[in-house]
Amino acid sequence: MNKVAFSSWDGKIADYRKGKSAKPAKGKEPVCPVQYDGMKMKAMMGWNGMVVLDESADIPALTLGYLKEARKLSCGECSVCMIGIDRVMDILESVKAGKGSAQDLAEIETIAKGVTENAKCNFGRASALVPVMDAVKYFKADFLAKDVKKEAAKGYGVSVTAPCMQACPATLDIPGYIELIRNNKFKESLNLIRERCILPGVIGRACTHPCEDACVRKDMDASLSIRLLKKAAADFELKEGAGALAVSGEDKKDKVAVIGAGPAGLAAAYHLRKMGYQVTVFEALPKGGGMAAVGIPDYRLPKDILNHEIDLIKRTGVDIRLNCKIDKMDWADMQKKGYKAAYLAVGAHVGTKVGCGGEEITSDDFVQGAEFLRRFSLGEKIAAKNKVVIIGGGNVALDCARSCVRLGFKDVQIVYRRSRNEMPASKIEIEEAEQEGVKFSFLKAPVNIVRKAGKVTGIECIKMKLGEPDASGRKRPIPIKGSESTIATDMIIAATGQKPDVDLLKGKNAVQLTDWGTIMAKAAAGFETNVAGIFAGGDCVSGPATLIEALNMGNKAAQGIDAYLQGRKVPAEISLEGLNTKAQRNSGFVPKEVAAGVSFLEPKTRMNTFAEVEGAFGVPDAIKEAGRCLRCYRLMIWE
Repeated sequence: MNKVAFSSWDGKIADYRKGKSAKPAKGKEPVCPVQYDGMKMKAMMGWNGMVVLDESADIPALTLGYLKEARKLSCGECSVCMIGIDRVMDILESVKAGKGSAQDLAEIETIAKGVTENAKCNFGRASALVPVMDAVKYFKADFLAKDVKKEAAKGYGVSVTAPCMQACPATLDIPGYIELIRNNKFKESLNLIRERCILPGVIGRACTHPCEDACVRKDMDASLSIRLLKKAAADFELKEGAGALAVSGEDKKDKVAVIGAGPAGLAAAYHLRKMGYQVTVFEALPKGGGMAAVGIPDYRLPKDILNHEIDLIKRTGVDIRLNCKIDKMDWADMQKKGYKAAYLAVGAHVGTKVGCGGEEITSDDFVQGAEFLRRFSLGEKIAAKNKVVIIGGGNVALDCARSCVRLGFKDVQIVYRRSRNEMPASKIEIEEAEQEGVKFSFLKAPVNIVRKAGKVTGIECIKMKLGEPDASGRKRPIPIKGSESTIATDMIIAATGQKPDVDLLKGKNAVQLTDWGTIMAKAAAGFETNVAGIFAGGDCVSGPATLIEALNMGNKAAQGIDAYLQGRKVPAEISLEGLNTKAQRNSGFVPKEVAAGVSFLEPKTRMNTFAEVEGAFGVPDAIKEAGRCLRCYRLMIWE
């Protein structure tokens, strides 16, 4: 890490320049809050202050560069921020010419204070001019210098984020698309969403929305309903008529093969097609969508939404071939057929073992969770039984349980080896399952499957107690000796995890796997594998994860494949890991506003139907909820 010459980050002044004495105690020296792949920075200016690593940095020029980028983010709706930035930029142009005066600097400070006190949005109050005030105050001599050197125009690195954007696996421009909804520009909002999320209707329903946990409003009144607003933008298109997706005006001759039509494969295929490549997607199942199609029930994700969004991708020219399973990945043969690159996005559809006796026996009354959902999604009739036990605590376990309720199972019970607090499933899903009559048995682990005449009659479990946290961060379950008991049941569904089917990768020039049985791919190289030209992403790389995580890996893989085919390196990215983007020095007064909500089907009604449980915002409610957004953009530039 480079030594810091000056820092005002988070309002804490540390000045190591010659003749300065504002130095913190030993062991509390500041470091640059961001890294750029090890590349040296001279100085960085951001929403929460500035950091100078090299005293030769041109601070007035950096400040002007920061303001030019800030001006792009100023919406102009309250005019305070925009007018203030414009005036300060005019002054700095004069300063750059060596005509700066003490009066100019005083005016900059006055304007900056005025903007932070009077701007309506969080960007204007907390980001737009905070570091400018630091620069003017602590580098006054630089701004008043008359012997300005004539230098060529500089290029700066720029990063724009927000607490919600930083939490989003696909780093969607959340303040941007919400602002468009607030201004009743649903179509434009959807276009912005699709730049990084090509399945907005799907993700608007099935996302775990970590962005809402990061929302600045969460600590004031209630988080913004970000997921529901994305859903509203997607639904608006369905009501008003579907538009076309953007593609390149010029086709490239290079062909790319995508193996798997799940979120990762679809995202990669669309973005590659958008760049002009000829893309063919090979899908083993009779429908596209991966786990979104055969792993998420209709009451959470109606399939007409998914099919509509896949159809839009197909209309761009992406060739999606269903029922087309590739048993062996013969890369040499594919290259002979003209494919220049391949993207493996085969998902993780194979259930993992529970670790109990009797599970080696396959039968219709003992089935893996992913397989159970897949069978039902593909039209197989599931005969309802009197009682079913689902083993596991994730969303797949909840989906199986709630589907069983709707299929007519009389008694549905989930057995989980930890406590309710440790369940990885969505808390809302757990509550809705309880409302629908699903029973939960916590701190129990399966030991043996009990059968009589070849039929499942029960599952023997042992009680558990929680010990110290394990690698997952959750408390480790420890069996209590002598506490075994049997739960009577007619069927068992094991939903304890999934892994990818990687048999197609075995053989000559095999793609390298991790110890976990997932595909090894280099994220920094656009998820390229050890085999040149073959890339991979989604659950087959990460293991079972969220749809938005898989989709984002597809986004990045498309960039990696494009760079590979064009003979370029994947552009380096600034790392914000560990940086608290919620922290800000000026927040101002924010009046509390009640968050808008949506209606849900009554439990008695939804127990008998696979109709979508969650309602949706109408246009007026979406606009009102979007108005609660504080536009918490965080801007950084560096040289």
